[in-house]
This record gives sequence, structure tokens and C-alpha cells, in this order.
Amino acid sequence: MIKMKVMLIDPPGFEGIAIGRILGSFGTNKANQVWPPYDLQIFAGYCKKNGHDFKILDANNLKMNYGEVKKIIAEYNPDWVIYLTCFPNFELDANVARIAKEVNPKIKTACMSLSIFSVEDPVKRMSDSSGLDFLPWGEPEIALMKLINNTPVQKVKGIYYRDSKGKIKFTGGTTERVMNLNELGIPVHYALPYKIYKCPLSISLPMTIVNCSRGCINSCVHCQAGNFQKPMRYRSVESVLEELDQIKKLGIKEIKFYDCSLPTNQRFLRELCAKMIEKKYNFTWNCNSRAEFINEEILKLMKKAGCHTIAIGCESADPEVIKNMKKNETVEQIGGAVKLVKKNGMRVLMYLTFGLEGETEKTMKATFNFAKSLNPEFATFGIAVPAPGTPFYENLKNKKYLMNKKLEFMDPNCLPTYCYPDLSPEKLHGFTRNAYKKYYFRPAYIAMRLNRLRSFTEFKVSAINALNLIKRYQLEKVN
Repeated sequence: MIKMKVMLIDPPGFEGIAIGRILGSFGTNKANQVWPPYDLQIFAGYCKKNGHDFKILDANNLKMNYGEVKKIIAEYNPDWVIYLTCFPNFELDANVARIAKEVNPKIKTACMSLSIFSVEDPVKRMSDSSGLDFLPWGEPEIALMKLINNTPVQKVKGIYYRDSKGKIKFTGGTTERVMNLNELGIPVHYALPYKIYKCPLSISLPMTIVNCSRGCINSCVHCQAGNFQKPMRYRSVESVLEELDQIKKLGIKEIKFYDCSLPTNQRFLRELCAKMIEKKYNFTWNCNSRAEFINEEILKLMKKAGCHTIAIGCESADPEVIKNMKKNETVEQIGGAVKLVKKNGMRVLMYLTFGLEGETEKTMKATFNFAKSLNPEFATFGIAVPAPGTPFYENLKNKKYLMNKKLEFMDPNCLPTYCYPDLSPEKLHGFTRNAYKKYYFRPAYIAMRLNRLRSFTEFKVSAINALNLIKRYQLEKVN
């Protein structure tokens, strides 16, 4: 096997704002958030396991322009350039392939995304992106590694590719899924500027991301992870511990476990927490969880292992909206989980998502008041984005509620791309922007946060995020 040089790139952001392309996500960052490109870290570990050289370039968070990216590509002189993408910014991100070909036409180029199924008409999109050679239709890792290892493209399932005459062809089907996540090796942290990463939830710095699983046990109608990344899979505890050892040696102190719901596999989480306690990592960390998996026993263990914040998906306080989105949880479960986390001395982030089927001005107010009554330390007020390929998108399309809009403005912080008969995009967008201001700038909320600060780092992060909220929701123009 020939040793290859593989350059992995998180492309520049959009209009000066970083884009969250991590693990199939999309949209511009809401706050003072700088998260590493974990998909590329996974693939770097896979390259290392296969004996290839690699370089990771986080142009997104380093605020680079394409000229600067081009210069670094030329300096590294790779055989392959592989970049992260997401469906709203597909054309923008394809500039990475274009400049790679300008550096050297012999460089092979490919994009990757765990939500690639939201890229509509991939043949046309590739035709319009003249520098892009390969687009894996499905999970990218196994298919791309086969290509890097010189397997003929015709023998790799699920690949859109450009032939020698420039015509786009497809090998058919979808790419092979990684059923055993351990096969990918250990994600790489040392090859990134890890000291720049931070999170609005951090109480220690520097921070990083760790991902223990892929997919979600549920399939909410608007969620790409739940619809595109089935079945849900976990790495082994041993694999995660090996990654944590690497992180500890680098001096990283805070971890965001970037799983749809880390406590879904309670046996896994109990073993992981027990090992983290035994090895005395002393990390501070936070994670996401579905409300149904939160219980007294697991909370006590998580807290002892260093967990300080749990993010819980609420979406709505209206039973009909929750039923329509197929969340398979109740308002009572969500409220009970929030209270239980707070009772055990940990902070809560509530994810609130407006604009799902059945939404009205009345249901939005009820959801806001529900969150306010629970008083979580953090709350997000996002707008549901109809990602192509999801049931939410198909339903809006069939009912002719979708509006034409530039893809790059399909963002949870921008005007929605759909219009309900009794709820205009302007009212929906205006409500969410006002919700941020009404929630975070309450005197009682500010007093509560100040009273609970546990470190100077937490104070500094909170102050910077308050300034970002003012900038984003008071001063920024609406697209």
C-alpha cells in the first residue's frame, strides 16, 4: 500500500461567522462557541491507523480566507484534500476543492458529511463544483479510505465521482456504514490548535469534544442524526478512555460529550464514569440527554465523574407539537428531568425549537413560559430548519409551505424558509429573537447566574457570551 498525504479541512465560515458542520450539523454559531472539527479528527485517526500522513486545518475557527487556505495546501502538497461540508453551505465549501486543483490538478478532492443525504441533486451540485472529484453518499469514512488505499472507484459502493471526461457518475447504493466504531481508531486531538476551543457551557479551559456514539435512538421528524445515522452505535469504553488519555496529556480540562444522548446506553455510561473516577482524570464536562434516560442513580455518578451540565431537548411545551414531531416523550418527562438535574446540583441547558408542525403564537408563548418556570441556566430558542430528506421537509413541501430562499440562509437564527397559514416567518423569527432577550436579561436570571458562578473561567465565559447575545440578537441584521 502506498503511503498518502491527506489534508483534512474545515472550510472558512460564512460572512465572518463560523459554521457548525460537526457530525452532520449545520448553521452558524450562536454564541462564543469554538468547537473543533471532530469529523476530521475521527478521519485523522483512521488515516493514522491505515499508515497515512495527515494534516488538519481548522480554517473555520481560525478565521482564515480561501487565499490563506490555498497557501497552506501548497505548503503541505497533499495527495488528497478532504473537507467537511453541510447542505446549506455546500457550494461555498466546494471552494476548497477548487483552490486545491489550482494548487495542483493532480490532487484528489472529496467532501464529507454525516448528513450528506440533505444535499439535493448531487449530480448537479457536483457538476457545479468543478474541483470536486468524489462525494460519498452516506457515511464517508470506509468509502473514502478505500479510495485513498487505491481501490478502484467503480468497486466502492455509494460514490458520486467525476470521470476522466468530467462527467458525473455514480457507483450506486449508499456507502458502507461503520457498524463497529472502534475500527476508525482513536480521534486525533494533538494535530489541532486545541487551546483555542471553548464552549458557552465551559467552567474550565481549554475544552474539546469527544463523541462516544453515532446516531440517536429516536427519529424526530426534523433531525438529521435520528433519520440519517441509524442504527445507534457506541464505541467501546476502552476506545473512549484511550482518547481521554490523549486529551489529559495535552492539558485539556473540559470536555463536551457530543452525543445525541450520552445516557441512552446506561451500562456504557456507568462503566465510563466509574473509569473516569478511578483514573482521576478530573475533567469537567457536559453532555446531551433525552429526558427519559435521566434518573437519580445515573446523575449522582455523572456528577462524581465531573459532569456539571446536561442539555435536554425540550423543543416544545405543547403536547400536540411534541406528538407531531414524533419526539416520543412527554412535557411531564421533560419538566421532571430538568428538575431532577437541578436538584442534584448540576446545570441545565434546554433546547427549544420553534416552527414545528402545529406551532402557533399561543404554543410559542406556552413553551417560553414553560422554560421560564423551570429556570434552566441555559436555553436556546432556535427555529426548526427543514433539512431535505427529513420527514419535516417532505411534509412542508407536500403542503406547499416551503419558500424559495438561498440555501446559505437556512439557519436556526435566520428567517424561516416556510410559511404556515396562521404563522408568518416574520412572527416566528421575531419571537425567537425576543425570547433570547427576555430570558437572559431578566434581573432574577442575572442574579441567579452570578450567585452560582464557581470559577473565574465560568465568569469570563458568561460575560463574553452575554456580549455575544447582545451583538447577535440586538444589533445584527436579519436575513
